[in-house]
Amino acid sequence: MAGQKRQVPDRSGTGRRRIRRPLLLLALLLAPPAVPHLLALRIPPPPSIPCDAVFVLTGGQGRIQEGYRIWSSGSAKELCILGAGRNAKPERLLPDAAGLPPGFRSRIRVEGWSENTLENAISAKSIAEERKYASVILVTSDYHVPRAHLAFRKMLPPEVSLSVSRVRAEGGDPAGVAWRWARRHFIEGWKYWSYRILLHWE
Repeated sequence: MAGQKRQVPDRSGTGRRRIRRPLLLLALLLAPPAVPHLLALRIPPPPSIPCDAVFVLTGGQGRIQEGYRIWSSGSAKELCILGAGRNAKPERLLPDAAGLPPGFRSRIRVEGWSENTLENAISAKSIAEERKYASVILVTSDYHVPRAHLAFRKMLPPEVSLSVSRVRAEGGDPAGVAWRWARRHFIEGWKYWSYRILLHWE
């Protein structure tokens, strides 16, 4: 029997299983937060015709400036800045507001009591019902769009049309920008699902 070759156990299947398990765990970790951002791509941008109001969510760089740009270009009749803090004034948030004619300044509303996305949406509902808005534009950061749109769509009256203007994150070092982009989208993706569960019981 000395001439017989000794068979080597086939361990290829075990190796493949060892590779598949981490890949499966990685997919389970990354897929759920990615889904809301993919679905958010279907949310309509601002229409070409003027809307009743722009709702700007504070807390992110460039949001107020983008909301003011949309409003001042004539794409919306009123500008509502939500979550600006207690006693916030338009002149502090918008340096150009001081030079506006009184008729234009009266169309800028600053709300300061809301402190998170859900409270922003509740405040927007109250304003929309009081002012009888039929169409609004939501302005927020691109990574925040899925959760913000979910909250606003849940709180606003169903007859109010809702579109979104996305504000891109600030630039900087490419490596740092990429890391912040991934981190923000990952966290916001999971927050979306927590809101989905919370708002389901509202």
